[in-house]
Amino acid sequence: MRIPPLVLLNVFVVLVMLSIGLRVNSGQLLESLRNRALFLKTLLANCLAVPLLGLLLVKIFPLAPDASLGILLLAAIPGTPVALQFTRMAKTRLAFAAVMVFVLSLVSIAVTPLVLEIMPQTAERSERPILNLTVTIFLYLAAPLFAGSWLGRRAPQIAARLVLPLELLATAVFLYLMWVTRLARRDALAAIAGGGTILAMFLLLVLSMLLGWFIGGPDRESRRVLATSTGMRSVVVVLYIARYCFPRTNVYMIPVVYLTLMVPANMLFHLSFTIWHRLRPAPARA
Repeated sequence: MRIPPLVLLNVFVVLVMLSIGLRVNSGQLLESLRNRALFLKTLLANCLAVPLLGLLLVKIFPLAPDASLGILLLAAIPGTPVALQFTRMAKTRLAFAAVMVFVLSLVSIAVTPLVLEIMPQTAERSERPILNLTVTIFLYLAAPLFAGSWLGRRAPQIAARLVLPLELLATAVFLYLMWVTRLARRDALAAIAGGGTILAMFLLLVLSMLLGWFIGGPDRESRRVLATSTGMRSVVVVLYIARYCFPRTNVYMIPVVYLTLMVPANMLFHLSFTIWHRLRPAPARA
């Protein structure tokens, strides 16, 4: 029996957040929220700079209306659980990685109604994407994170033994998710006419990642997390919006193709980062 991709994504997110929760405590999670300057820059980058970048790209490239709409939605809505596949590699910044995904997913709830209000009037207004998104965030992100943190405090030995199996299982689920969606991603990629659309999405991805990197942070691992968190836009939310607010259009193809671009791009980025990190160790702290 074929498992629906959304179910696989939810299972992957639960496994990753649970494994992160087992290794961090509530104090570390709260500590990640105390760097107000960094969080302000992150919010400005994700909610202002990247949307402006998306607007600039759709003005520069001659795109079909559905493609322009899809790119604008991707640029405007931050936060995706898919980023966890890569940000969890920042072993020294696990709490920060989890908090960033959680916070940006919460931000997506706030900005989605605003984005829909400024979209073309052909959009069919629906509250269902917002409701689904809200339930998803608290059920699949917050609950397993705090459950893992609770278990880590109460039974640290058991928690330590669970981390590796959960990590391996999460990776297997993610790879299976990519396999299950391969045909849909291939068809969407083939259906997009002209290289301008692909180039515009690629530039949105790369420039957003660069922006996240240059936001700063206390160390390389923080920059690594911010680069991925900023570049990987909320493809799941945009798919929800395309389904419920823009039916009978090809808007849904844009987030599918963006997913096809952002996964291998981040794999290459994190592989390059790991090699660079080993060749150039971080300077010792004073």
